[in-house]
Amino acid sequence: MKHVVIGATKGLGLCLTRQLLEAGHQVVAGAIVSSAELEELKAKYPQDLLVLKADVTDEEEMISVAKASAEFLGHIDTVCTVAGVLLDGDRVKLLHECDIAELRRTLDVNTVGPVITAKSFYPYLPDGAKVFTVTSEGVSVFACGTWVPCYGLSKIAATKVSGILNASVSNVDFYSVHPGRMNTDMGRTTAQIEPDEAAAGFVKLMTGETPVSRACWYIDYKGDPMKA
Repeated sequence: MKHVVIGATKGLGLCLTRQLLEAGHQVVAGAIVSSAELEELKAKYPQDLLVLKADVTDEEEMISVAKASAEFLGHIDTVCTVAGVLLDGDRVKLLHECDIAELRRTLDVNTVGPVITAKSFYPYLPDGAKVFTVTSEGVSVFACGTWVPCYGLSKIAATKVSGILNASVSNVDFYSVHPGRMNTDMGRTTAQIEPDEAAAGFVKLMTGETPVSRACWYIDYKGDPMKA
């Protein structure tokens, strides 16, 4: 199968790229910057991996990424947007104390980014393609904690992006996926699983081993429904 992973520099995106390649799939890995690990994969799988610079906040760049991905892969079965930020100030400040520049940056990457990705790739997606966006577990309107408020706002909006897109088009399915509390730079303080475990779940979602339906588009990495 043919897959695109956006946000593949490290963490879940890197693990997902590696596992897809190891399973025999072709992958385009979009990364705002490359990494030694990603370059090693490129050297190991030169025919099956294309690494592209991909900034989800740059619409012109993402349009180019989508075109190049389609040309390399021939067709695209799935797109998974992993790219996201949790900025330092958001870890320590309450919402009424937040740096508005950090709030805007968080929304730009975590919420606007998935919209730009979907908009850029949609013209290249065949009927039946699937688009997965990594979101979060704390997206209920009534789950109003005080920790990482900018991140929380961005993820509740990003989660709803998939539902609105499913209401907008019928030929491509969109899913918002909670990846679990992973041991990564972003989530280490509350970690319960390693990113490799989450990546294995995403591989099953993307390859169809774990069946999904657009009727239940907010799920976790195991394919189980999430409560909104």
